[in-house]
Amino acid sequence: MRASVFLLLRYLKPGNKSRTYTFFSLAALTGIALGVTTLVVAFSILGGYEKVMSEKLTSFDADIQIYGYGNQDLGGVDTAKTKITVTAGDLLKSIDISAQKICILGKNRINEGVTIKGVKSGYLDSRTSLQLLDGSFNLERGVDSLPGILIGKTLATKLRVKSGDKINFFAINQVDLQNMTALPAVENFVVAGIFKTGMGKYDDSFAYTSLRELQRLYEMGENINLLEIKLKPGSNIDSIKQSIQTQLPYPYFVVTFKEANAQMFNWIELQRKPVPIVLGLIIIVAAFNIISALLMLVLDKTNTIGTLKAIGATPGFITRLFLVRGLLLGIGGATAGVVFGYLLCYLQLEFGIIKLNPHIYFIDRVPIAINGYYFVAVFVVSVTLSFFSSLIPAFAASRINPVKALRFS
Repeated sequence: MRASVFLLLRYLKPGNKSRTYTFFSLAALTGIALGVTTLVVAFSILGGYEKVMSEKLTSFDADIQIYGYGNQDLGGVDTAKTKITVTAGDLLKSIDISAQKICILGKNRINEGVTIKGVKSGYLDSRTSLQLLDGSFNLERGVDSLPGILIGKTLATKLRVKSGDKINFFAINQVDLQNMTALPAVENFVVAGIFKTGMGKYDDSFAYTSLRELQRLYEMGENINLLEIKLKPGSNIDSIKQSIQTQLPYPYFVVTFKEANAQMFNWIELQRKPVPIVLGLIIIVAAFNIISALLMLVLDKTNTIGTLKAIGATPGFITRLFLVRGLLLGIGGATAGVVFGYLLCYLQLEFGIIKLNPHIYFIDRVPIAINGYYFVAVFVVSVTLSFFSSLIPAFAASRINPVKALRFS
């Protein structure tokens, strides 16, 4: 092996006039580096987006949500909670009961359709993704006897309200939509606080009030229509969801947070599937550059190859020399790509250079998840392709006739 390295460095270096070889070598290195960089950054972004969205959604909502089928109210909640506790066992972290309806909020002729959720005290404090910008989480009636409401930042901007302002509330019931003569419940609320999640879905059209007030306005009695289950980290959410569904009768309808946001996660999966194919083509193009570069080296060093074979070098020895040369090109390009890709990921992770529209992407910056598996896998695949790309010129070099090579000029 030492002899191979010595000969590679001493006799198989391209000559000073081998500009063609230098060009193809640089093209190969650059192509592999760009392909690897693009691939690791793409995987890091997709992995980061899925990770961030999963963390945000589970911390903001829950791992498993139970609705009333067709938005029906749910009765017998205590029995359902007992069954859930038994089914989930030690993996259960918490169960929250709430009610969720649609309504219209208005202020000075500005009206917005909103999803409003009635929650118990302490619910909002447990939501780590919910950042309070103004006011408080106190939704109980104040000194003016008006119930409190918590609204998103974007919604507050649209309605031009701040903490302490009064807004109008119009309840929308399925019954009301069927009967045009029925008047909706109307109430005045006071803005208890303004929150921000960084997700347009919630900041733009979501509000909270106390569960008791929502039950009164929608004439629900003691019923609710939403159970939120949080599980301990590492739980098999899909398996537990299936077990809970078999235990609960109609109209209980159980979904995971991914199923509740299926459109978003399907989009992530759709983006991930073509990435290896499209970006793998970049590396394949670079591999052809390796073939071209090594063929140029074979032509440039034909005399040297003939001399080596004349003094006893075997075809296998010559093959190894050119395989090592191709492997070095592959390792150099892949290493540069991994380093540059990691640098780009680190800069985005630390400084959030590339921003996003939260109304479209649910988050306000491009997320990154630096996963060593992606980097190692892309590096290994790139070097492997480079190695196999070197086989053709290496085989061609080993087939050179030493007599003809020594006459070659």
